[in-house]
Amino acid sequence: MTRARFSLDGFRRGARDGVPLAFSIFAYGLGFGLVAAQAGFGIGKAVVTSATIYSGSAQLAAINLLQTGEATLWALFATVLVINARYLLFGASLQPWLWQAGKLRSYGSLLLLGDANWMLTMRAIRAGEEDRAYLAGTGAPITIGWLLGTALGAAAVSSLPRPEALGLDLMLPCFAAGMVAAMTRKRSDLMPVLVGAGMALGVAEVFGPAPAVIAAGLAGGAVAALGAGGRA
Repeated sequence: MTRARFSLDGFRRGARDGVPLAFSIFAYGLGFGLVAAQAGFGIGKAVVTSATIYSGSAQLAAINLLQTGEATLWALFATVLVINARYLLFGASLQPWLWQAGKLRSYGSLLLLGDANWMLTMRAIRAGEEDRAYLAGTGAPITIGWLLGTALGAAAVSSLPRPEALGLDLMLPCFAAGMVAAMTRKRSDLMPVLVGAGMALGVAEVFGPAPAVIAAGLAGGAVAALGAGGRA
């Protein structure tokens, strides 16, 4: 089998398309850096957290656990696992296209996979993109923006107001709403969203926001899986 194209040109085109998204991700990283510093994280710890977990939603949920005193090792593990479980689906959706570039290139590209460049790459694939380096290209500027924003936010916590004062606390819900709008193609696609939202509201009222995130992810994912099984 002939290996699929993986070129510098494809990487450059991906990077060009990823730069506009990198600015919004930079602002998101700035917000996380501020929150992390207020929770007692130094610059190095905040950046390492962003580089290893690489998920703003999971990181903010983990910090919420730390601040509420509910941060057992298992609670942190479950929170990150459930929120990041979507990356299993992202990877599965890219596998038929990306795997043709070979294992090393595929796994290396997936290290730069995030919500924003997954959507960007899937749109490019539907438009006929054949260069597998496109994914890594879109991820490079986004990763730089995320880590740079985290570092600057953590460094500037003493001179900047709280994230809420800058409106940075709205970055996550706005980004999530954008993802829902982009991926919703018919009314039935909204059912997992509605179930997850209802579960989150109910659990948050009784147990608080951190368990609500886990419960919402499990409930919405279960409904989506059942729906997919019924259509199979």
